[in-house]
Amino acid sequence: MTQRERMMSAIRLEEPDHFPIHVRGVRAWDERWCETRHESYRPIIEAVREHGAYELGAGIGGGYVLSAHPIEATTESEDVGDWIIQRTTIQTPGGPLTAARKASTRGLPGLATEYFVKTLDDLDGIMAIPYEPIRPDLSHFSDMEQQIGDRGIVMCALPVPIYALALLTGSDRLAIWSITDRGRILAAVDTLLERTLEMLDWAISQDVGPIYATSGEEFMTPPLAGPKDFREFVVERGRPVRDRLRKAGMLRHIHCHGPLNGILEEFVELGADCLHPIEGPPLGDVTFEDAKRRIGDRVCLEGNIQIGDLYHDPTDVLVETVKRTIDAGAPGGGFILCPTASPHTAELTPQTVKNYLAMIETAVESW
Repeated sequence: MTQRERMMSAIRLEEPDHFPIHVRGVRAWDERWCETRHESYRPIIEAVREHGAYELGAGIGGGYVLSAHPIEATTESEDVGDWIIQRTTIQTPGGPLTAARKASTRGLPGLATEYFVKTLDDLDGIMAIPYEPIRPDLSHFSDMEQQIGDRGIVMCALPVPIYALALLTGSDRLAIWSITDRGRILAAVDTLLERTLEMLDWAISQDVGPIYATSGEEFMTPPLAGPKDFREFVVERGRPVRDRLRKAGMLRHIHCHGPLNGILEEFVELGADCLHPIEGPPLGDVTFEDAKRRIGDRVCLEGNIQIGDLYHDPTDVLVETVKRTIDAGAPGGGFILCPTASPHTAELTPQTVKNYLAMIETAVESW
C-alpha cells in the first residue's frame, strides 16, 4: 500500500498492511521549510521521508468574522529584543479594535497578548461587519495533492464557529461570557455557523475533499467549560457540518487537546472520522486503551505520544510509551501513530532527536 492508501484506510476504520506514522509538524515534503530548519532537524526529516505518511491541511480563508467584506486594517511592529510586538487595528461599525501578538526572533512559537474583542460592545461591533460570502479560488488544493502524491493526504481546514469566536475574544474571556452572557455568545456562534456552512458548501462544490479538518473544539472542553457546554456550543452546532459532510461523502478529522474523558463519545456525535491527539494523564484524562475501547470501532484514533515526552523523557521510557500506544491502537485498524503536537523549538537537543528517531524505529519494528 502507498502512504496515502494507509492513511485513508486507517481513517475509514479499515486495517491497512500496517498502521501509518504521521510525525506531526515535520514538513518533510516542504523544501523551503526543510531548508530553514536547524541542522538538528535533518535526521528526523530523513526518517520521515523514509517511513512517514504526510498529513497536511490548507485553509479556505475567512478573515476575522468569516466574511469576504473588506476590512480596513493597519499594523505596527515594535522590536523588543527577543520578540517583535505586532499590533493590528481594524475598523468596525462599532469603532476601531486592536489586537497584539508577540513573534519570536529566536524561532519560538508566537503568542497572542491582546484580542480584538474585550467587551460585549466590541463583540457587537465586530459582528456588525457586513457579511459577504467567501468564494475563494481553491485550485491550490489540487496543486498540493499533486505535490504530495501518494505520500499522504491533504485536508481542507474548515473554521468551526467556536474557534473563530475564540480567536476574537481569547479563551478565558469566552469561557466567562459563556456563563454570564450565554445568549449573546450563542447568537454569535449561530451567525458564524451559517457562514461556516456557506464556506463548506462552496468548497464541496469546487470538488475539494475528501477530508475536512476542524480544530478549536478544545475552546469548549474542560477545564474551560463543562460537558453540557461542549454539547450546546459544539455538538449541537456541529451537527449541520456533520450532515453536510456525510451527504457529500466526505470525512472529518478533528484536532482537540485537553481532558476528554467526560465528552469522548460526543466526538462520535460530531461525526469525527479521525480524532487527534487523545492525551493521556497528566495533561489529559483518558488513556489510549480506554479511548480505543470506547470509540475505536467508530473513530480512527491518531496519537498519542506527548510532545513533552519526546523532548525530555529517557529514550527507554519513551520507547515503552510508544509500544503501549501501538499495542492499544493498532489491533483492528483505525490507528495512526502520531505525536500530540509539532516540534516547537528552533533547535532540537540530541535527546529530542534520539527520541523522535526511537519513536519511528519502534513503530517500524512493530510492522
